[in-house]
Amino acid sequence: MKAMTGRERVLMAINHKEADRVPINFGGEHDSGITESIPLGRVYTRLCQHLGFYDRPEPIVSDCLNIVSNIDDRVRKRFLADIKPVGSGMKPAKIEADGSKTWEAFGGVRIRRNGFFDEFFDFPMRNITKVEDLKNWPYWPDPKDPIITQGKREEARQYHEKTDFAILASTWYAVMPFNAYSFLTGYDRWLMDMKLNPKFYFALSDKLMEIGLAGLSAFLQEVGDYVDLVGTFDDLGSQEDILMSPADYRKFVHPYSAEIIKTIKKYTQAKIFRHACGSCYKIIPDFIEMGVDVLHPVQPGIKNHDPKKLKAEFGKDITFCTGIDVQRTLGYKTPKEIKEDVKRLMDIYAPGGGFIVSPTHNIEPETPPENIVAAYEAALEYGKY
Repeated sequence: MKAMTGRERVLMAINHKEADRVPINFGGEHDSGITESIPLGRVYTRLCQHLGFYDRPEPIVSDCLNIVSNIDDRVRKRFLADIKPVGSGMKPAKIEADGSKTWEAFGGVRIRRNGFFDEFFDFPMRNITKVEDLKNWPYWPDPKDPIITQGKREEARQYHEKTDFAILASTWYAVMPFNAYSFLTGYDRWLMDMKLNPKFYFALSDKLMEIGLAGLSAFLQEVGDYVDLVGTFDDLGSQEDILMSPADYRKFVHPYSAEIIKTIKKYTQAKIFRHACGSCYKIIPDFIEMGVDVLHPVQPGIKNHDPKKLKAEFGKDITFCTGIDVQRTLGYKTPKEIKEDVKRLMDIYAPGGGFIVSPTHNIEPETPPENIVAAYEAALEYGKY
């Protein structure tokens, strides 16, 4: 078969057809790239040095979770990766005197270092429990902030016209309302409010949805003509199961997620990429019903995520983006064992298309560079159709 472009390869896989090879993802989406934790966890720097890219630009790292947002395209091309993101803009967090950060663009959420990662530790709405208090809360994110869209149309156009990558649009406004709810109140409050304070739950969720759709719409009006995928986000599972019953998911979560996808489709013909950590087996049919085209990370080795079962039940209806196990393999096994594990998963997921090989989350700070290289060598070696 004639060699294809990354864009052609990704779209063919999503249409459940076999391309020239399995598409490859490295940092094409917010939760499938690589971290950089200064000073001790500089895995991105070590990887670039390992590959001989000593002149790579200094990494730009996200205010929380330490994700590299400016991965050098030479690294993508070395791994023959097929997806590149275009992200909305956001004002950086304010650095406080004690080294912690205040994320003013996201309601004043507080961030500080915890081990290798900068993580949330103080939640500005934790003590707000009444609907009437929401009306006077002064710190809502501003979806009209021009930084969200500034220069993004031209950036997306350049990527579309001058590269062969499939382009994925990614914005923090797509984490509304649920990741944002937990950022503002704490994760425990998000779950407990559903049952103990549902009036408040729906009021806050509706407000965050209003903000999220406004920011998302503004961003997609600029980039929608030039992107092939749009990222959406909800971490809905643990290692054992989804975080709530399927009935509660359909009452408290699904309607909002469906509205996000409906809004996306107003502005673009792009495919819907869904990041949802944890065991989501019980609600994969819901994802399919609301229009999700690609599901990431489909974590290996957790309950109800047997790859043969997932491929047999859902492989004709959704594309699985997985295969490089960050949690159990990439940072912990030998290069030979990593290659064997990648091959095992590819042999199951790849037949018939509907598969993109990808890290199951951002590559962590202590991961040996040679292990990363081994995983992507396996993706190429065993991914040919």
